[in-house]
Amino acid sequence: SMKSSYYLDILRGRSQQLPDVRSKIVRVFVSSTFSDTLTERDSLIENIFPKLKDYCREKYGLEFQYADMRWGIQTESANNHGEVTTCIKEIELCKKYSVATNFVVLLSHRYGSRPIPAQIRASLFDLLKETVLNEQNENHDAELLTQWYRLDTNCMPPAYVLQNISSIIPHFISKNTDEVKQADKEWKDINNRIRLCLRQAAETCLQRGQITEPDYDNFFISAKDANERTLCFLREIVDIQNHLSDEKVRKYIDISSETVIDQEAEKLLDRLKNVRIPAVLKSQNIFKYKLHWSSNGINRQEHSQYIEEFNNDFYTAMKEQIDRCVQSRYTIGSDSLQHEVLEHAIQCKTYVAKFHGRIDVLSKLEKFVKNNIEYRPCVVYGESGCGKTSVIAKTATEIFKWWPNRSVSVILRFLGTTPVSSTIYKTLLSISGQISELYNIPMTAYPTVNQLRDQLELNLLSQIRDNEYLLILLDSIDQLHSDAYDCKWLPIEFPFNVKCIVSTLPDHGNILENLKHILIENENLFIHVPPFEPSTVEIVYNDWLEMKQRSLSTEQRLFINNLMNKKHNILPLFMKLMFD
Repeated sequence: SMKSSYYLDILRGRSQQLPDVRSKIVRVFVSSTFSDTLTERDSLIENIFPKLKDYCREKYGLEFQYADMRWGIQTESANNHGEVTTCIKEIELCKKYSVATNFVVLLSHRYGSRPIPAQIRASLFDLLKETVLNEQNENHDAELLTQWYRLDTNCMPPAYVLQNISSIIPHFISKNTDEVKQADKEWKDINNRIRLCLRQAAETCLQRGQITEPDYDNFFISAKDANERTLCFLREIVDIQNHLSDEKVRKYIDISSETVIDQEAEKLLDRLKNVRIPAVLKSQNIFKYKLHWSSNGINRQEHSQYIEEFNNDFYTAMKEQIDRCVQSRYTIGSDSLQHEVLEHAIQCKTYVAKFHGRIDVLSKLEKFVKNNIEYRPCVVYGESGCGKTSVIAKTATEIFKWWPNRSVSVILRFLGTTPVSSTIYKTLLSISGQISELYNIPMTAYPTVNQLRDQLELNLLSQIRDNEYLLILLDSIDQLHSDAYDCKWLPIEFPFNVKCIVSTLPDHGNILENLKHILIENENLFIHVPPFEPSTVEIVYNDWLEMKQRSLSTEQRLFINNLMNKKHNILPLFMKLMFD
């Protein structure tokens, strides 16, 4: 059969478009203001989500989950201004771990709570504060900014961070409800004042050309990432303007005073509906409904036809997106070999992202790979936590530079990390299967380890065409069941176009001794991975910090360096714990 090129890339250890994790879920983040979309949400939870759950499970074996973010509800995260971050993190999670649709927006006439930014880049903050000071307004907004935003130099770039509410209004977390109500009102006023003064300053700076459009847009935070995995439902109550005095109407539209529509909110909402959403979403992902106000708000009795239409649209659109995503992505049936290879490829990607230095060890491995007269396997060893596994992972990507302009495949197993890679029998069977698939060589699933080894050595490997090159990497033999520790399953000679590298702990179940015995103590075949020198620690940290966009103060650096200098050899694992 014709294998897809993506599938072949995975089998060959060459796939660049790997997901970060092998996903088994469809996770949906529903974003909307809360009070005005209760009817729709209830109806989704009762009727539509259960149907989608069944559909995903029965058709694809995937689990359907939804995350319901109720914007504008005070919680623990409100005190430390985590709500927007929480929502945005949740969206990131949906994008990363979900196979299909990530994001559904329900929008009507409310824009919802607009918390002030929890963090502002220092250069931008200074500019805005300067602007506020120059406006010379009477209500001391600049002092308010100084009081509520503190500089955090551990951020990269440095930023001003909004203080916890309770640090300035202690009653915000009081046990007494009246005190909380009072504090809550106090915070709302401050939030509104700061929001207004920041936005006015931002507007002034934008007009003067001192800040960019994206900087300005950030004061009107909305979920940034809309793509083919987003659906948007817009509901318009055509006659809502005529009913502003209805008691229920406040839930459905942002009203600033008795019966006046909040202008700023309306402007933001307009921009969201008419400019920002259409700019990123295809029209078939946007659904529009027009309905009439009823004195009971939007409810199932009086708007049953709309709710039914909304339900059907939601279900159909969601189902189509799930189908499209699942088919285009890497769930190619339940191919267990592909599943296994993918698991290890994803782990490899994670290790390589954090990889550091180790030029000495890598150059020894490069020399081994390029040595045309060495047919035996090579052994990498070092104590637990020294970074052996990262070296093996890095080798899986470096090999394409070491063997340039050749047709190269990599077979990689982090032993003990999946059920299939936990015993040597299953591992050999799986590797043989991969070779058989890659090079179209028939194989037999023999019942014993010895038969599998003989087939591998005498049959499979020797039939690989001369212009094909293969690297086999087996990390952490010590993680296999103990029947593998004698290492008799490891072929001793490989064809000229196949290289094999294994790794192990130095003092576990005699593995290293057994390998030395098998490979007749040949120095060049044993590569030791030492712990880090204290001098490399700082270099590694700087790189990690850059990845995380953080920085350390001089005191923090000194503290770490002292700690590291007390230890002569430092395990990367220890560094990782320190870093986190």
